[in-house]
Amino acid sequence: MTIWTRIAELAATHPDRVAYTGLDGQQTYADLLSDVTAMTRRVEQAAPRDHAVAVSGQRGYGTLVCLLACLASGRVYVPMDERWPAQRVKLVVSEANAAVVLEVSEDATVRAVPVSGPGSMAPHPGLAYVIFTSGSTGTPKGVMVEEAVLEERLLSLIPLLDEHPVIRFVLNTSISFDISLIELLLPLLAGGTIVCPPPVTADPRAFADFVSRHAATHIQGTPSFFKLTEAFNLMLSKDLEIWCGGEALDAGLARQLVDRYNTVRNFYGPTEATIWCTFHTLTPDALDSVGLPFGGTAVLSPGASAQSPSELILAARGLAVGYVRSADDEGRFMELAGHGRVYYTGDSGYVAADGRVHVTGRIDDQVKVNGHRLELSEIESAVESHPDVRQCAAFVVPGSEEGSPKLAATYVANGVSVRELRGHLRRILPPYAVPQQLREVDEMPLTTAGKVDRRFLRANLSAAPETERTPST
Repeated sequence: MTIWTRIAELAATHPDRVAYTGLDGQQTYADLLSDVTAMTRRVEQAAPRDHAVAVSGQRGYGTLVCLLACLASGRVYVPMDERWPAQRVKLVVSEANAAVVLEVSEDATVRAVPVSGPGSMAPHPGLAYVIFTSGSTGTPKGVMVEEAVLEERLLSLIPLLDEHPVIRFVLNTSISFDISLIELLLPLLAGGTIVCPPPVTADPRAFADFVSRHAATHIQGTPSFFKLTEAFNLMLSKDLEIWCGGEALDAGLARQLVDRYNTVRNFYGPTEATIWCTFHTLTPDALDSVGLPFGGTAVLSPGASAQSPSELILAARGLAVGYVRSADDEGRFMELAGHGRVYYTGDSGYVAADGRVHVTGRIDDQVKVNGHRLELSEIESAVESHPDVRQCAAFVVPGSEEGSPKLAATYVANGVSVRELRGHLRRILPPYAVPQQLREVDEMPLTTAGKVDRRFLRANLSAAPETERTPST
């Protein structure tokens, strides 16, 4: 069976059960089956089988129908954030070899926009989706995942839902994140309901009220998201099961969540490992682990320990096919004696004697900002693409919320204002990748080793308003 045939079978068995409820209405499994069938015909007419289908829109019923139509028709699903600038959309559509962009409006109406010109991704039978992440070369990298691997990963999570007789899972994540696939597909595979509240950032009280009124059982989010729920003091039910991942979960927030909710699970996994590959159910005396591997994935850390962590390596089941541009595979997807094909994560950590995985940081310049995976080199490349900018250094600084990260950058230029540079970046980067703080300096400070002194820059960035020019020392 496939993901869609499993859902369609449930729809035939329980046609009157509610599949989705949100501000855009409520739909039964029978409604979903009918709408996906109709959308599948549109997709098959718009995109040859060896082409992808890009989907652009907010989380909601319309994007759910488009995703399922891609799976039902055997087309590759390519989710795009509707806030992406035109340049990024053009690159993703071309690299993924998309034949059409399905633009989903707020009322779930879908407009099919044909794509002209050949794409660059070679046909790969069996792909479910391609999701683009930040790239170290300054260009986003498309991660290709097979449907069989996605199905196996989702089915391996079903047992975690067994404690709840009825599943009502909150749809909380932008479709450009791979974790949105958990929220869109897992509840349907369990015969449950997707609950889609208004965004917490738009109206925290309306968000909490919607989640409570519809008796949600599960909610997934990044630590940054849960920091917001704590900051807004949202009184959500203690029985709401929390799934947390996408960023490092600090001990302070972990303890707050454990004190507030009956069940809190911490997940870990890069996009290249098909969403999540380890999880840990937090307890008051065990807050610092991302837990044990599941779904057949193995986590390796040869010779590492708490005192001497090393790069975490993922092996066995659950790995992506690779990147759209095969050159990006180098140094990441490799062969390892005794383990076959593996993925080098770039995360540092260790596997303890009890098998539990601990993540201690990064070995490169990749960062997570509000759940978004960013390569600092991509940000620097974007800033330096302005014709009057000579050099840039990007880094992360603490945000206004305790422990929340904020993207920042300093640059050397020929009199480019922050306003002008920010406008330039908004044309080529998604909103979450545009530094919240920008500062022009006369020259980059260097360490004794001749490298840019990021520690000095980070420490002095907040010393003056970002519109001021700050001399280096």
